[in-house]
Amino acid sequence: MAGERPARLDLSRPRAYGELLQTTIEVFRHRADVLLTVALILVAPATLIVDGIWGRALAEGVDARPELVTQGVSAALSVFVILPLVTAATALVVRGLGRAEAPPTTGEALRSAALAYPRVVAAVVLYIVGVFAGLVLFIVPGVYLAIRGYFVAQAVVLDGVGPVQALRASSDTVQHSWWRTFAYLLATALIFGIMGSVAISLFGATGSGAVYVAGLTVVESIALSLTSIFATLLFYDLRARQGQRPVSDAPETMVE
Repeated sequence: MAGERPARLDLSRPRAYGELLQTTIEVFRHRADVLLTVALILVAPATLIVDGIWGRALAEGVDARPELVTQGVSAALSVFVILPLVTAATALVVRGLGRAEAPPTTGEALRSAALAYPRVVAAVVLYIVGVFAGLVLFIVPGVYLAIRGYFVAQAVVLDGVGPVQALRASSDTVQHSWWRTFAYLLATALIFGIMGSVAISLFGATGSGAVYVAGLTVVESIALSLTSIFATLLFYDLRARQGQRPVSDAPETMVE
């Protein structure tokens, strides 16, 4: 309940992969009222308008074949609007658990994410430009940079830094743990991706466009929330392995 002070989540120690997954589920279970609601508020309008109406999923269900421009708009909204806001809100909620703070309301989480959004999206843009440049030059540098800069949003929100400093902070966090980070992120993407695909297929099998779009919205929101929680916990895990003080104990640098 809002106002209740929870037990503190220990973010100062490393966790094995299985424990990271377990903690991700526990955080989601205890804060789904905020985290899932935030994701739904952001995902639902985009899915309904872009995929459901413009992409004709409401009318044709799983058989809809949206135009390339529709897919591009959907992807752009996800990458530059939905994902940064959900990641920012999630990082702040996880940090609050590390401080044993009373849980925020959905409105408080959204307002805090909105305050961080300009710097987060700027960092994401720099990150994508760097990865794209690496892919153009050769695929290996692109993949390497994608992992080194993966935590730019967490760095912006939790360290209270700007976009350029966030890229440097993410790179420093992954340093000496690139393969671990790559393996953890890949395994998690496969697990959540497969589970999500199965669930979406079941909704699509109903033959109802409305059921399919509703199911797509819920599944994408859950997957996005879980992925953001896992990434934030992994960010703390990597910092702990380097012997750094948890960012939850760092001086306050964000306006919330």
